Amino acid sequence: LKFPLNCPFQALPNIKMTLLKLFNASNANSPKDDAGGFNSQLENKGRDQPPSPPKDDVDFDSTEAATPQGKSSVSFLRSKVSLACLWILVFALLVVGGVGIFQYNSASASAVGHIQQQETLIVANNRGKAGKEPSLLCDSPIKCGHTVTGKDKLSFLEDVVCTEGPKNGEECAITVSGEGAELDCNGFMISQETSGSWKYGICVSDGAKAVKCPVQRFGVGYEGAGIRVEDGGEVEDSEVMFNIHNGIEVGGSQGSTATTKISDTFIHDNGSDGIRFKGETGSESSIQIEGVRTINNGETGMVFIVLADTTMILRVKDSETSYNKVAGFLSSSFGSIDFELEGFFNSRYNGGTGMSFYNYNLSEGEIKVKGVVNLYKNKYHGLFMGGTVNVNVNVVVDKRGALNSCSNDQVGNGFKDIFNDGSGTFSGEDGYTCGAEGNSGTGSSTGADLPDCEYCPSCPSE
Repeated sequence: LKFPLNCPFQALPNIKMTLLKLFNASNANSPKDDAGGFNSQLENKGRDQPPSPPKDDVDFDSTEAATPQGKSSVSFLRSKVSLACLWILVFALLVVGGVGIFQYNSASASAVGHIQQQETLIVANNRGKAGKEPSLLCDSPIKCGHTVTGKDKLSFLEDVVCTEGPKNGEECAITVSGEGAELDCNGFMISQETSGSWKYGICVSDGAKAVKCPVQRFGVGYEGAGIRVEDGGEVEDSEVMFNIHNGIEVGGSQGSTATTKISDTFIHDNGSDGIRFKGETGSESSIQIEGVRTINNGETGMVFIVLADTTMILRVKDSETSYNKVAGFLSSSFGSIDFELEGFFNSRYNGGTGMSFYNYNLSEGEIKVKGVVNLYKNKYHGLFMGGTVNVNVNVVVDKRGALNSCSNDQVGNGFKDIFNDGSGTFSGEDGYTCGAEGNSGTGSSTGADLPDCEYCPSCPSE
């Protein structure tokens, strides 16, 4: 009996025919009127009567002709043997069929796994009113220039490499737009082979989200970034590195109100700034940065440009901006700023100033230190307040907070741990640590307000 192991159900007709043949053969060897035969057993069973047992005095070794009683006993024995053989055959067929089903399922699972490894899925995440999970929809591998909108979710199952440039003037290799739209890179890289083709790697806008996305090698000349967030969105648990210009750009269109959140993201080794924000005139932008490190970027770790008639609400928590070639943190404001620092914030070993605020005409706001700010060993100033004299920007250290600026002026040219050129004031004076006798301390070229500092320890914590 032969049947294909990859689909054992196709063999059921063959099995049936074989069993029928064996059954008929058994009946052919058993006379219908045999009192101890197979047919007799079936008839007796149907009447709930036990079959007559065979005689025990049959000599199976005798060469003489068998008596009718001997024939009946032999037929009964043969029937029993045939029945036993029949059940053994059925058992064997079931075992072989089970092996075939296992092989079939294993082969199917292997094939599905192979396809999933080779293809990237587009997962439609359009939930109905009942909240049921949609089925997965498979598409061809993702190509640069793809757009996801609405409630859709795009998931990578392999690296995405842009081998060709834009064909229709697109700027973004992957676009994710709209509240609920999401890109989950699953840790797979998006990059381009030919630098200078795609301006942005990922564009997130209007409340969309990108998670677990390593992004590298995007930008065109002095423009572009690994990730662009426009009019609100989220970047989470990602790594943005080795892009030609900026790591992450954040923008708001004129007159817009938007919230942007960047969390648990490592931004390093980009050509210009790590994070760069610029709000258009009349916009109001709320920016939340938490668990972010901007390290070793070509210019400044974090840059925030606030234009006239523009409001920026900035919250930074448990983050660091260090070892950048120019500065750690820079805010340049013509509008209104509301800035809070929570948890810890470190700005160390930067090639310029640790934290700079340039405040100009019409700018106002407050810089609240609710956590611990550490500005250590930067090349120039630790904290710099500059711009137009008597602009109303106040630095406030909360009673639970601390602003520690120590061992800056690594070039020895008279830079200060805290320098105010007239654009700010200080309050909460018990929370400042800076300088030491004969060291950088505080300074001002205009006689502006300066805080009273506790002296830095001789070996400040790193």
